[in-house]
Amino acid sequence: MLKRPELFQNGYHQSYFPLSEEIRNFITSENWPALDDEFQKLTAKGGRLFQYLSEYHDFESIEFIISIRDAKNDWEEDGIWHDDGSRVFAFSLSLTTSDVKGGRLGIRQKGIDQFVQLPTPSMGGIILFLTGIYGFEHKIHQVLEGKRIIIAGWCS
Repeated sequence: MLKRPELFQNGYHQSYFPLSEEIRNFITSENWPALDDEFQKLTAKGGRLFQYLSEYHDFESIEFIISIRDAKNDWEEDGIWHDDGSRVFAFSLSLTTSDVKGGRLGIRQKGIDQFVQLPTPSMGGIILFLTGIYGFEHKIHQVLEGKRIIIAGWCS
């Protein structure tokens, strides 16, 4: 159940989630296994990110991926519109350490062509957004310059 619907009138809410120096070091050194281990702890029941997200929505568990989109990748392109299926709530937590051109998160109501494009926030910026259960879908747009590093997560 959505706890603060007034914050999600357009399907999303932007906020900030403080990140430790240790996480910053994992990103700088590109130590993806250690970063994944740290987010396993943060997203477990009782973890700091789990508790933070629980203030906005009821859920039982969090799945996440480390999403790295780089303009230097020859296959970098726009994603596709999708609604995350039966997941009840989603988030995009920025671990991006430099300026990025492109890579915006698009959010729209299903069946509507108009959508909002949210730029990649600076490190620690988090976009919380509604899924198909609430009639919304999203996609990531092509990164044109730089590297976009995100923890993309879904709550069930």
